[in-house]
Amino acid sequence: MIMINMKKLKFLLLALLLMAIPQSLWAYTLHQVVSFDNGETYYKVLVPEGQNASLMFLGTKKTGELVIPAEINDDAGVTFKVTEVGFQSGYTSYGVTSVKLPGTITKLNNDCFKGAKLTEINIPKSVTQILETAWSAVEEVPKCTVESGHTVFESDDKGALYTKGKKELRCVPSKVMEGNSTGTYTVDGEVERICVNAFHGITNLTKIVLPKNLKDVQEKYPSIVVSTNLVEFEMPAGGTTNYRVEDGVLFNDVTKTLVCYPRAKTTAAYQVPADIKRIAVFAIMVNLHMTSLDLNNVETMEVSALYKPQKLETITIPKTLVKGTKTNSISHGLQEGAFEECSKLKEYKVHPDNPDFTDEAGVLFSKNKDILYFYPPAKEGAKYNIPTTVKVLAQKAFQGANKLTSMDIPNTVETIGTEAFRNMKGLVTVNFQAPSKVKELKADVFRACDKLKEVVLPASITEIAAAFYECGELEKITIPEGSKLKTIKASAFATNKKLKNFIIEGSCDLETIESNAFANAESLESFNFPKSVKKIELNAFSGCKNMTTVKFHDDADIEKIGAGAFADCGLTSISIPKKVKTIEREAFRSCKVLNKIDVTEFTTKIDPEAFKYCDNLTDINVSKKNEVYSSVDGYLLSKDKKELRIFPPGKANSNFTLLPPSIVKIGNYAFFDCTKLTNVTIPNKVTTIGERAFGLCKNLNTITFLCDKMINPNNINQSKNTMSFDDGSQAPEMFKNITINVRKELYSQYNAEAFYKKFKGIGQSFTEGREEYIAVSDNAVDMLSTKREDHTFVLPTSIKHEGKTYNVSLIGDYAFEGVSDKVKEVVVRKDVKYIGAKAFITSKDKTKLESTVKSVFFIESNPTKEMLSTTRFELDETGTNYSEFAPTTKIYVKKSALNNYKEKWTKTVYDKNTDKEETSKFNFTSQIDYQIKDVKISYKYGTFAREFDVDFNIYSRENSTAKIGAFVAKLGEVKPGNGDYGTSTYHIRMSSVDVNGVGNGNFGYVPAETGVLLKVLDQEKTPDDFYYAIGEDDDKNYTIANNIMHGVTVNPRNVGASTVDEVIYVMQKGIFKKAMASTVSLPVHKAYAKIEGMPAGSKVEFSFSDDNTTNAIVTIDAEEKNADNAYYNLNGQRVNKPQQGIYIHKGRKMVIR
Repeated sequence: MIMINMKKLKFLLLALLLMAIPQSLWAYTLHQVVSFDNGETYYKVLVPEGQNASLMFLGTKKTGELVIPAEINDDAGVTFKVTEVGFQSGYTSYGVTSVKLPGTITKLNNDCFKGAKLTEINIPKSVTQILETAWSAVEEVPKCTVESGHTVFESDDKGALYTKGKKELRCVPSKVMEGNSTGTYTVDGEVERICVNAFHGITNLTKIVLPKNLKDVQEKYPSIVVSTNLVEFEMPAGGTTNYRVEDGVLFNDVTKTLVCYPRAKTTAAYQVPADIKRIAVFAIMVNLHMTSLDLNNVETMEVSALYKPQKLETITIPKTLVKGTKTNSISHGLQEGAFEECSKLKEYKVHPDNPDFTDEAGVLFSKNKDILYFYPPAKEGAKYNIPTTVKVLAQKAFQGANKLTSMDIPNTVETIGTEAFRNMKGLVTVNFQAPSKVKELKADVFRACDKLKEVVLPASITEIAAAFYECGELEKITIPEGSKLKTIKASAFATNKKLKNFIIEGSCDLETIESNAFANAESLESFNFPKSVKKIELNAFSGCKNMTTVKFHDDADIEKIGAGAFADCGLTSISIPKKVKTIEREAFRSCKVLNKIDVTEFTTKIDPEAFKYCDNLTDINVSKKNEVYSSVDGYLLSKDKKELRIFPPGKANSNFTLLPPSIVKIGNYAFFDCTKLTNVTIPNKVTTIGERAFGLCKNLNTITFLCDKMINPNNINQSKNTMSFDDGSQAPEMFKNITINVRKELYSQYNAEAFYKKFKGIGQSFTEGREEYIAVSDNAVDMLSTKREDHTFVLPTSIKHEGKTYNVSLIGDYAFEGVSDKVKEVVVRKDVKYIGAKAFITSKDKTKLESTVKSVFFIESNPTKEMLSTTRFELDETGTNYSEFAPTTKIYVKKSALNNYKEKWTKTVYDKNTDKEETSKFNFTSQIDYQIKDVKISYKYGTFAREFDVDFNIYSRENSTAKIGAFVAKLGEVKPGNGDYGTSTYHIRMSSVDVNGVGNGNFGYVPAETGVLLKVLDQEKTPDDFYYAIGEDDDKNYTIANNIMHGVTVNPRNVGASTVDEVIYVMQKGIFKKAMASTVSLPVHKAYAKIEGMPAGSKVEFSFSDDNTTNAIVTIDAEEKNADNAYYNLNGQRVNKPQQGIYIHKGRKMVIR
């Protein structure tokens, strides 16, 4: 088995076939239960999307009058019509007293408004279907008022509901007898048919007078009279009817059927009339007084013919009642399940001449005892041993047998009928004797067995239906080794909220887990899928909020994972096997730690919402052999890379969100409901934005259009339920929150279009300094171009525009195209996260990969594949070289980052022949280096400055020679005496960088923009192959104190550049010489000195002495020797005969009076 922790997950999808079915915020799937008022009212989704999106009302916690809305706008881009009312277990309307239906309702289904005591309801003309059992679950049936002009239904002044013309009585209000002291209700004489549930919960009703021309009484659940203490029926004389009433009981005189036995009829011992051959379904329902039933000559008992008699203790089976059969839907004989929930029944008695049945200890069997038909629920004993002759436990065989606490099912039993153990409230344990022959657990077999907690199912079972429906305490199901189980049926465990463990102990033949099989089994902790599983269908595990892990066999046969299959599961680990062909919409919705998906060539369709709310998903990677899909930078694209199908939510970046430059369409639902998305940059080829593409992106505030042409608004969906951007009619308006940015040359076009003027604002690209930028978010810009002429162009890290500060995070495509040939170098600091195609190519001829930029320096220590357009978007696959750098451009990086740069920036292309990624012919990583070779010292020392931190001693560390010291600060006053290089009469002590801010004895480390005096410490000059490197300590922000050296960076310092004509000292052939600042040109990356207190008029030689007792290397500079007795004025001019005033003499200020 394989299991991968999703915190480190690389999600392998080897065959995904996902169908595109749009939906909105609340994850709509067919038949999903949803609420739009924080759990007050619930609906079932009938149609999840499109113009016909619709809902069924299920229940509400509200009290009093209920007004069902005609439409519900989910504020998420979908408007539903409410078209039906119905029922689903767990959803009630207990507090509702009246209902106002909208004109959109077309159908009232079974069991509407469960638990409500309704006084009134309107029936709009739109309602064309009201099922006969619509009122079966209410406590009180309402007075119905049918809208005038209705073509299907009508009502009378008492609120009774009929079909048009009163031919069919549907229901009578529960309060119809208020003010009627007779206890009698007379059915309208026009009625020809009475439907089931026509009289429901009517108090004070004891007699029903039937129409004399009655043609039909409906025979099915739950009877025509329910929850009403009726004593008798009455049939007027003189009519034409097939029905008769005898002793208050209603019979069909043609079919010789007992149709309805009044609930409150007081007869204790009842014998069916001799001519009656059949007992209809639910004919004797919840009778209050019958204690014994003699079926006399009855030949047919329908299913549930006898339902919940309250005092019945004995049933006598006549010889005429034989084994049940059914031919062409016509029943004959005793049907399985004919006796239902006879809770006080102690025994069955069988006529000795009955050919098919026998009784033993009150239990009803087939003659040869291979079928156990009915166990009397009131039979004494906590345990019953099923005879080993039994092969079949018939439908409802043990229903309501509350005294039994355990069941042992012998291995002779092959079939267990539906509801066989239903409502066994005392049942605690069930044991299947091995080797069991039971192959199927049908629906409701153990329904409502409230004390059942653990069940070990037999290995022989091939199918499980909702056998444990409403088993509220069920915690554990065990499937043993060698199980033949193939199918877990729809909703099998959907009501088992305490089910924690479904354990498959070994090999198992399980192939299909049907829709909602474990839906909302909120205690389920994990699931171990056998190798054989092929399908996981709609919402199979949806809502299993405590299920943190699932496991698949590493060679699992699974082919389908249905819509919503693992939605809202709380998964923390999962591994998807390689044979999956179908993963439908929202299959893994809200898998919060999912970060990567690998899709192989077998995938043919991918639903855009399959991984909705997977907030950390950053990469969907598609096999190059896939013939339907491709991927670039983790985005799921069409095969031709022209349509964006899925935007992985984890790609959303607060600084900028880029899309592949190849796309021409943003597909349907591509960004739908991506709440992390705050900005997006749309590339230049895009012409179309699909349905709901940006719907519900509530935090989106910036869209940057880099398009060559304005996107025609007609190519952006604006219709109901499909709009690309929410306009406020169905979901919160987006336009008012979003600023769009466009190229300034297209601004007038955008500003002239009504669609684009809906947005909060239209910004345009702008110039700051000599660069053109365009905002890509609230805090970042893309540098589109520059007109700089600097020798070394240092890319700004941030800019200010109209009062806002932006990070310069991107260098755009062709950003340096046409730049001045004076620009020889570019320094890129850490803030840049993306570099566009041909960014540093200066040639205007797009066919030529040429540039006058000789060097680009990257200070970033942690490069990524995503930094370069060519590696991020796999542009080499096009066959055109879009390289960011010309072959003549050197790329310099920190030594510590060199290998990382070469790894991340290596460009590859897919070779179909080898099925491998091969190095691209456009790869440029050989141009990346850390050794910068532009410094040469020929006379012991020189000067230096750079735009970035520099480490000069990397050469000596790697070659054991050519140590370099960098000196900056003057120590003390000018003093007479020789230095250590040349001869002099004056010297100044100087200290190196390591005692003036750098620290750690790193005397060869030069911080950015710091002028220094360099000395080759161990020889006369630097070697011919000398190099330095970008400093590694740029994050430490060294500050150099007392520096007398001044660096020349960015550009050379030219004659006349100084605004103050001051004395400076410049180096020529290793010697500093005095000069006036306005008359000297200084090369870029050199430095000069300003030395206070230095006698003027002579050359300056620096002498160096090594003091091994200190931590620093100290340098001494001195004046020429014969300047010892000279006087100088404060302007540095020599004075032969000084008069009164202040002068410089022997390096000191002197006052002559």
